[in-house]
Amino acid sequence: MIPLVNRKILSYFILIGLVITLYDVMLHSLFIVMHFTFEWFEFALEQIIEHVFHTTRQQSQVIVFYLLCFMALCVLYRLWRALPGLYNRFKTQLLVARLQYKSYITGCWRELSSMQKIKWLTSFTVSVSCLVFFAFS
Repeated sequence: MIPLVNRKILSYFILIGLVITLYDVMLHSLFIVMHFTFEWFEFALEQIIEHVFHTTRQQSQVIVFYLLCFMALCVLYRLWRALPGLYNRFKTQLLVARLQYKSYITGCWRELSSMQKIKWLTSFTVSVSCLVFFAFS
């Protein structure tokens, strides 16, 4: 009998292996499920409108189409209203991350000896020169 801890580790490895090997199939299946869900929602809305308002199938399809367009426009409007706040939040997070990274890099630079700084600058200069040479020649 396999101990419980080893079974959990084994099941995690199996799940990770499945995700790595079948990611494209799972993504495709997710899109299929989302599409079927949308179609089911659309059909149910169409049937409700036909039953409640005594419309023909074509009339209810037109009504559902315009309802879905209206819902999409509402979502786009709310997204438009939320984007400036999201942009500002993302910008401040990016600036904070930049300052943290900059302070980390300057701290690492200060800890290097003069010889290590010369080696680092030399390798950086050679790398950029090779990059420019291979990219533009």
